[in-house]
Amino acid sequence: MSIEHLVREYYNDMYCIHTQPGNGYDAGDDLYHFTVHKHLDQDPLIQFREAFGWVDRSGARLIADAGCGYGGFAVFVAHQAPALEVDGYTLSDAQQAVAQQVLARLQLSRSRVLLQSFDRLQRQYDAIVAIESLGHSPSVAATLRHWAGQLRPGGIIVIIDELFRPEVPPAHPEIQRFIQSLHFSLLLQRPPVEAMVRAAGLSIAAWVVLSDRYRVHTRPDEECDRLANAYQLDGVHRGYIGGMLLEKFYNRGWVDYVLLVLTPYRAARRDAATRRLCRALSD
Repeated sequence: MSIEHLVREYYNDMYCIHTQPGNGYDAGDDLYHFTVHKHLDQDPLIQFREAFGWVDRSGARLIADAGCGYGGFAVFVAHQAPALEVDGYTLSDAQQAVAQQVLARLQLSRSRVLLQSFDRLQRQYDAIVAIESLGHSPSVAATLRHWAGQLRPGGIIVIIDELFRPEVPPAHPEIQRFIQSLHFSLLLQRPPVEAMVRAAGLSIAAWVVLSDRYRVHTRPDEECDRLANAYQLDGVHRGYIGGMLLEKFYNRGWVDYVLLVLTPYRAARRDAATRRLCRALSD
């Protein structure tokens, strides 16, 4: 079974959980609350604000949300800058249906949600945003190459995700259980990610450790183990088991929550040369 099919089932099943009575999720107009992204500092909008800040400063007008979930980022962007266009990409037909209903109700005609892999972006974009979605790619290297080819001149890629530290062994049993629980194709770690970025013809313009800037709320390892075992016995959605493992990894200092800004390598090199020239002229 392909990763795309597994990811579709994963998020369709998660939708069924989200819509159960009394679970605290809201499918109303504040769609950004209807999300599985973690709440840094108990604030569900931090990821959107951080990503949008870079997109806004870049002057982007057309944005791809790669792995858009319920379209929360599109709603957030519409509140901040109504003139911008957002194409959201999801593999989940349940997520697409919810997002389309809300976008229609809010009359956000400049945004749409496509039932399509983010490895097949339909247009070229000024900015591509991926919040907690890159690990679902069947081939992260191929995805980064595709995104690089879909950028307009001057475009940027903004990625927010867990990046594991180099010393963490991917073969560790708990790491393997985590990867399988979330249907990831590999463990995202800084050295291989940097190598894949370079191979895609991209340069890292910014590397911001959000988990240093904001608090990631975790529970003690004993509580995580108790909940993970209970979830497994009760047949709870495997994403919750992965979440318990992730909290333990944060407790151990194995992982950082990172924002990456990528730009085409030639553009980054040209900008650096321009800065050097400006400094030389001002001396």
